[in-house]
Amino acid sequence: MCAQPTPRPRERDGGSPLHRDASTARPPWRRPLALALAAAAVAVPALALLGPVAAIRVGTRTAAACLASIEAPRGPALPDCRPEIRWFALPSRLPWTYRAASALAEELGVRAAVADYTDAAVGRPDGAALAGATEAVATAQATVAAGTGRVTFDELGPARGAPSLGREAARLGDRRTLLSQPDRWTDWHVRVHTLRAALTEGDPQRALAIAKGYAAMEPRDEDLRTTTGAILCLGASAEAKRGIELLTLNQDDRASRRYAGMARNWGEVRAVLVACAARAGVEPPPMPEAPEAGVADAVEARLAQRARLAAARKDAVEATRRATRAIRDLLGTSAALDPEARGDLLAVVLAEDEALDAAEAAALARPEPEPEEDDGGEPAAGEAGLDGAPARVEARAATALPAGSLRALDWLPERGLARPAIAGSLRARAAARAAELAAAPQLSPSQADALRAAAGALALRAARELALEGDAPRAVDALDRLGPLAPELAPEAARALARSSVWALVGERDRALDLVERVDLAAAPPALRAAVLLQRAELLASRGRRRDAARAAVLADEEAAAARAVDPAGEAMLARAELALLDARSRWTRLSLALPPGDSPLRQGSPPAQLPADHAAAWPWVGFASLDAPWARDGQPALSRALSTWSAARDAPPPARRALRYAALRRRGDAPPALVPYAALSAQLLGDGEGDPEVWLDAFLALDASRFSLRRYAFARAEAARWRGDEGSAAAWQRRYDALRAVASDPARAEIARYLGI
Repeated sequence: MCAQPTPRPRERDGGSPLHRDASTARPPWRRPLALALAAAAVAVPALALLGPVAAIRVGTRTAAACLASIEAPRGPALPDCRPEIRWFALPSRLPWTYRAASALAEELGVRAAVADYTDAAVGRPDGAALAGATEAVATAQATVAAGTGRVTFDELGPARGAPSLGREAARLGDRRTLLSQPDRWTDWHVRVHTLRAALTEGDPQRALAIAKGYAAMEPRDEDLRTTTGAILCLGASAEAKRGIELLTLNQDDRASRRYAGMARNWGEVRAVLVACAARAGVEPPPMPEAPEAGVADAVEARLAQRARLAAARKDAVEATRRATRAIRDLLGTSAALDPEARGDLLAVVLAEDEALDAAEAAALARPEPEPEEDDGGEPAAGEAGLDGAPARVEARAATALPAGSLRALDWLPERGLARPAIAGSLRARAAARAAELAAAPQLSPSQADALRAAAGALALRAARELALEGDAPRAVDALDRLGPLAPELAPEAARALARSSVWALVGERDRALDLVERVDLAAAPPALRAAVLLQRAELLASRGRRRDAARAAVLADEEAAAARAVDPAGEAMLARAELALLDARSRWTRLSLALPPGDSPLRQGSPPAQLPADHAAAWPWVGFASLDAPWARDGQPALSRALSTWSAARDAPPPARRALRYAALRRRGDAPPALVPYAALSAQLLGDGEGDPEVWLDAFLALDASRFSLRRYAFARAEAARWRGDEGSAAAWQRRYDALRAVASDPARAEIARYLGI
């Protein structure tokens, strides 16, 4: 065996006894360094992964807070939230955070662009700034279309839709933007807003040009198709024929199809179609046979139209006889007709039916009560309206024709064809015929009284229509000759108020004011005193006599409260509704004109004028769109709360008022029937130097404007401008009102204008 060699310790081997002590003396920093390097190896990737996520969270929080501050109480400068996009810059370049960061950056850009546009209408209203902000909204719209394509944004604030310049312009009542590029809009409702904007501007020719462009695109939505067709009917024969084609499609579609189990009536479309055919010089298309969906409503309007157009037929005498016979059948067999509609149809019969004798006229003016239904539950025979449409079936006791309100602002027309379109001259002839027949010896005293009262009511309606047509002398003549026959016009104060309304509607405000200032109210009932004082306050405000207007408004409100306090148990439902409207209008007018400390803007007993801590919840909903809503009933607090909120908002400091304007923009659609004081009061949410009231009112009233006729809206805006001393804006709105009046006063275009809301 060979001996194994013994290994010798290597030099500096720690196992060597000579170097063992030296090996244990390692530097103390080596282990911490190793740990630090190991931690860094783990932390750096984690930081690279989680850092962008944390940046997104911080950016989301800070951007949302910045955007929320826009509608909070603040100064006039709009908070610039675009720098917060820095939080999303790096994460949008990394694959694991690209989607979330890019979406948030896109939403921030969208909200900032829309905020600029909205601030130019609400925060600091300015027409030039509004026009300048449109490009940013258009850019944001293109960015979203090329980017995520989302339809909803809800990460940085309340959910909102994708940006659309057309929709935003319609939302803010920006008529200039809508009209600047009408062919750019693809949404049908934006196109409808564009057509309405042209009419609001008092420019039917521009509306016609836009409608021709839309008609060439073959509109598929029925509301756009009907609006386009109706506007084309305002034009020459060629445009009217194209309008007939569009309207016929809608008529037949509504008569034959249901959508989601629902159907739309087509009587108003038929009335426009017939008027359009008459303007084009052609026969109207036939009515749908055996309709399976909607029915031919607007019976009264179509009956009156049929009588008017009969005079242009070759067989005019026979056509007129048939038309008036149909009206007499409806009047004689249905006492359930609305009194206003009965008066309109009676005017047509009295003016056009020479064969009508005194006894028949008296029976039509004051019908017998509606007969009871038979045992089978079917109404009595003969109650079908024109073209087989059902007559109204609501029960109503026999009543004389009501004269209606006497105030100028109540004479302005409503939208649609719920009432027949009848010229003032025809109404005046009808009133004269009724007074003539009332003198017939064969009538009983009650019959003669019914005809005389009808003559007075028809004279008042003739004066109203003639005033709306701009013919004040004939309107006053009708009132002076036959008005006193109406019980409502028996007091001298009532006749003075009616004459004042005539002159106010034609622009003779000094003459109108003189009539209501000189009248003696000592013997007038509280409701009539309130009406006269209310009109006096409105006219004083329009003439710049603010202090006198405030005192008259306070007196009017006190008289309205006294009239409302009378036990209405014995009053008819119509009278109670009129009292509720008078009461509401007097309270809004008082709030708009009476300013402390000289006058109290609120009626005694109203809730205190204070605002909640959260300005976004400041505006209560009243429900003014419905006259049957609780606000019109005694003891309901909704109206009082709304008035108190408005009083507190007007007196709030500028930062709070700015926040309240944003909150009010979100609660639109609840404008009261008193549109003039409401518009004037809304303008008071802007202090001196805080912006253009016209731009703000365009935005604030954009949603409510569709509830009122264009003439009522233009007149209200003109009066509101006069109340605040803005003669330039008042003149512009007066020009628009005059242009709309010219269209609506043309008998050949009357039904078309009513349908279009003119």
